[in-house]
Amino acid sequence: MSVNMSRDRRPRIPITTTYKIILTDSSGRVLKVIEGTQEDPFSYDFVLLFYESMVAPSQSIFIYDVAGTELYLFTPSVPPGYGGTAVAIPYPAAILCLVNCPGTPNVSYKIKLPGIWLFSSQFSGLPAVSSNYATLITSVAYSPPSISQNVTATVGATNTIALTQNFLNNSNSPVVVAAFAVVAAFYPITSSGLTATPYFVDIAYYNLSAPFVLSPGIALTVQITFQVPT
Repeated sequence: MSVNMSRDRRPRIPITTTYKIILTDSSGRVLKVIEGTQEDPFSYDFVLLFYESMVAPSQSIFIYDVAGTELYLFTPSVPPGYGGTAVAIPYPAAILCLVNCPGTPNVSYKIKLPGIWLFSSQFSGLPAVSSNYATLITSVAYSPPSISQNVTATVGATNTIALTQNFLNNSNSPVVVAAFAVVAAFYPITSSGLTATPYFVDIAYYNLSAPFVLSPGIALTVQITFQVPT
């Protein structure tokens, strides 16, 4: 005898992510593999961005870009009397981009490429890149990320979206990697299309249980897989 269970009564499986880190030498020989799983990896800014997309424009909510600038979402102006670094985004919509994003060479951030960013210290408190921006690792070469996906509308299936990025320590000094984050380009949409220069915002973060050393000449591959149940 079979028992039908409505979708609303199915056991809930959280969105989780797994990550795989591979270190290789100049000959392609694998030196080290690090794997881990993290539930609910989403950053504080990404949660607020999701919330604001539902309540705008009735409430004024801001998020931080990766450098700490406050982005007031979908409001006509920055609140009067505010003295910090802030911008208003008075447009009714915005999109996020991770791969082949236009206008990113125009940004003023330390790294001009969305994707996976490496950090020499771990995230603490409210997880946001803006609070850890000073430890962003810029002495290695960042290659553009790539995305693959396996998505189905079948109820009960587990969909996967994998983000992969390669790095190379082409400096003369070793680098300690303690954490990494997923950073996306954020584009307000105007009447003429996307803004020419995006903002960068963080959407997920990961603290490694044991930091590792990336020696000179060593390549690094990081793959993050988001597992999303239907």
